[in-house]
Amino acid sequence: MNSLAVCMGAVVLCTALVAAESSSGANYTVTDEAFIVVEVNDQKSPGDIYSGRIVIALFGTSAPMTVMNFASIVKGYKRGKETLHYKNTPIHRIVKDFVIQMGDITIGDGTGGTSIFGEKFNDEEFVLSHRAPGMVSMANRGKDTNGSQFFITMVKARWMDGKHVVFGKVIKGYDVLDFLNDLETNPDTAWPKKKVKISDCGLNVLQKKYNLTEKQMDSVVDLP
Repeated sequence: MNSLAVCMGAVVLCTALVAAESSSGANYTVTDEAFIVVEVNDQKSPGDIYSGRIVIALFGTSAPMTVMNFASIVKGYKRGKETLHYKNTPIHRIVKDFVIQMGDITIGDGTGGTSIFGEKFNDEEFVLSHRAPGMVSMANRGKDTNGSQFFITMVKARWMDGKHVVFGKVIKGYDVLDFLNDLETNPDTAWPKKKVKISDCGLNVLQKKYNLTEKQMDSVVDLP
């Protein structure tokens, strides 16, 4: 097979994947924006702290239940005597050039988590794809086991489509993601060797909904 045929095949495959996402009802309407402030503390040098802000566009039309859960916990959700909140919870798993995972709001070591609907909730339709770096998706332990844990992709990861519900896209803070991606981790657990946590989080005031383009969905550059 010559190089032209290979290139044409790649173009056809890419076009087919985009078309499949469009036909599945993918909707890039941003209904909310969440921000996460990340803090990295060098435990060997107390006081040496890195802080960075990540902004996530949330697709509440494509994944309404998942976005409701995430946005509620970002703000702080009162349930009985407890408050579910991402603030001051660890970023517990960094697999270089793959994913950055966080959101264990109950135990803090990657084995816990809960949702505003109960301990776990069902998958929504897998409308959006892990089509590019910066996609935000629910971590789980199998079908219909969503809680509060989520991850951000550092690479296109379409093989996870149909297994994890994508509900957001990073639109600002790619320098922060790159910094986290380069942190040294335990080779057995992917746990960062420095103390990494969400020091603050919340929702931005959004005057009205807006749409991301295909190009913006695939971008790894901060939006203005």
